[in-house]
Amino acid sequence: MAFFAILTMVMVITSYLFVLLLAAACVVAPCWLLMVAGTANLQIALLLLFGIAVAGAILWSLVPRFETFKAPGLLLNRAEQPRLFAEIDRIASALQEPVPQEVYLIGDVNAWVAHRGGFMGFGSRRIMGLGLPLLSVLTVSQLRAVLAHEFAHYYGGDTSLGPWVYRAQTTIARSFRNVGALGHLTHFIVMRMMYEVVTTLMRWHFMIFLRAIHGSSRMREYRADELACLIAGRQALVGGLRAINGAAPAWEAFWKTELSPVLSDGFCPGILEGFARFVSVPGISEQIRNNLETQIREEKTNPYATHPPLRKRIAALERISVDPVPDDSAPARDLLAHAESVEVRFLERANPAMKPGALTSIPWKDVASKVVVPRWRKAAAAHASLLEGFSPQSLPDRIARSAPTETALRDSDGKPFDPAQRNTAQIFGVGLALFLIDQGWIPEVGPGEFHLHHGPHRLNPFLAVHELMTGRMSAPAWQERCRTWEATGQG
Repeated sequence: MAFFAILTMVMVITSYLFVLLLAAACVVAPCWLLMVAGTANLQIALLLLFGIAVAGAILWSLVPRFETFKAPGLLLNRAEQPRLFAEIDRIASALQEPVPQEVYLIGDVNAWVAHRGGFMGFGSRRIMGLGLPLLSVLTVSQLRAVLAHEFAHYYGGDTSLGPWVYRAQTTIARSFRNVGALGHLTHFIVMRMMYEVVTTLMRWHFMIFLRAIHGSSRMREYRADELACLIAGRQALVGGLRAINGAAPAWEAFWKTELSPVLSDGFCPGILEGFARFVSVPGISEQIRNNLETQIREEKTNPYATHPPLRKRIAALERISVDPVPDDSAPARDLLAHAESVEVRFLERANPAMKPGALTSIPWKDVASKVVVPRWRKAAAAHASLLEGFSPQSLPDRIARSAPTETALRDSDGKPFDPAQRNTAQIFGVGLALFLIDQGWIPEVGPGEFHLHHGPHRLNPFLAVHELMTGRMSAPAWQERCRTWEATGQG
C-alpha cells in the first residue's frame, strides 16, 4: 500500500510538471524554429503567437480555484441521533481514528468519507456521507461493516491523498478544456498542427494519469475491505456489498414511481420504511437478485473505475481468515431516531425551493385515501364522457368500441397525468377502480404493490383492463368474474 501511495503522489507531481513543460514547449519550439530559420516569416510568427496563447491557457488552468463547500445533504445532530453516532463511535474506536466532525444524510445508496476545508488537505476537517436509502437495505451488522470500510480510508490515509489527487485531476481537465477552447483560432495549418499535437499529448497523459490513480484506488478498496472484514466480520461485509449493489438501481425506480407522486401532492410517507418494503416485494426482490447475479457474473474490471468489480471484492474477502463476529440482524433504519421528522427535513434540504412545513408526514396506509383515490376522481371527472353509465359488465364492450389512444389526458386542473394515466385504457381502469370502491372494495396501495380487495376477492383494475385489451382474458371469462362478485354481494 505504501507503493501505491507513493505512486499516487508521483503521478500528481508528474502531472504538474508535464503541464508546465508542455506550456514551455509551446513557446520554446517556435522560438527555436525562428532561430534555426534565421529570419522571421508569417508561418513561424503565427505559430509563436498561437503557442503563447496555448501556454497562457495552460498556465491559467494551474491557478488554484477557491471552492466553497456545499453541504451534500442533511447535517445530522449527535444529540438527536445517539444510537447512530454510537455505531460510528464504535468503529472509530476499533481503528483508533477520530470521528468525523460532520455526518451528512445523503440521497444515495452509498457511504463515503472525505476531508474538506483547509488548503490541499492541510487544516481540513473530516466529514462523512451516509445514504438514507442505505439504512433501508442494511442490517445493523452490515452497516457496521460499511462504516468500518469507510473508516479504513481514514486509517490508511486515503482521504489525505484525496485533495491532492482531486486538484491534479481537475487541473488537467481544466487545461484540456481551456486549450480546446482555442480550437476555433486554428485557421492556418501550422496552428492546427500545434493544436493537434498538444491536445493529443494532453489526452494520452490524462488517460495514463487516470489509469494509475484509479488503479491505486482499487487497491485501496481491497485494503479497506480487508480491515472492515477484520472488524465487522466477513459475512456482514459481503452481505452489505451485495445489498448496496442490488438496491442502487431500485432506489431510482422507487423514487420516481412510488415516492415522487405522493410528494407532489404535499405528503411524505415513510421513506425508510417504504424503500425497505419496495425491495422486499417478491417480484421486485427477484429482479434485484437476478440483476445482482448478472452483475457479479459478467462485470469486468474497468481501468478507469475507482472500485474493483463486486465479484473480485467478494472473492478477495473469501480468502481472508477471520474470527466470526456476532451478528445483529436488526434493520439499520432502527438506528435513526425521529425518522419522520428527519425524512421531511432531508427532503426540504434537498429542495431549497420547498417551503418549510410544505410536506405532511403520513403512513403508507393513508396514501390510497389521501393521494391515489382523489387523483382517480379528478381523472374520472375530467373524462366523464368515457365513463358515463360505467359498470364492470360493460367493460368489454367499451374496450371494443374505444381503441386506446396516446392522447395526453389532463385532470380537472389542467395538469398532465403521469404516464400511467395517459390513455383511454387507463381511464377505464380508473372507472373500474372507483366503481368497486363505491361498492365497498378497499384499495391497498403500498411501495411496489397495488390492488383492491373485498372479502376473498383481490383485483388490480388496471391489470384487468390490460388483460382484456390484449386478449389474455376473454370477455366471457370477465363476465363470469363479475357474476361471482354479484353473487357474493361484492360487485
